[in-house]
Amino acid sequence: MDEMNNDSNQGNSLNAEKKIPLGLIPLQAGCLTFAMATVAILVGLWLDARLGTAPRWMLILLIGSAPFTLGGVFFYVRASLRRMRAKAAVDKGEDQHNE
Repeated sequence: MDEMNNDSNQGNSLNAEKKIPLGLIPLQAGCLTFAMATVAILVGLWLDARLGTAPRWMLILLIGSAPFTLGGVFFYVRASLRRMRAKAAVDKGEDQHNE
């Protein structure tokens, strides 16, 4: 009976391990977006202070960083999903092999 409980607990922990990365992908993508925007704003403010322009360079860099941010998020999410699918295929193959 204890063996069945251990097997079911191991199965639950494996399922939990698979769910955690899926939940972290949007969080990490949001952090990437925030970091890129923060860098663009800080560099823009620095340039504006050095050149004596109002919020011109900050806005240019913030708007100009948007396509790069979207591209970075797209490639990050795509790579993460590929890794998860590959891991799921390996885990599925191991499960079939163990049976």
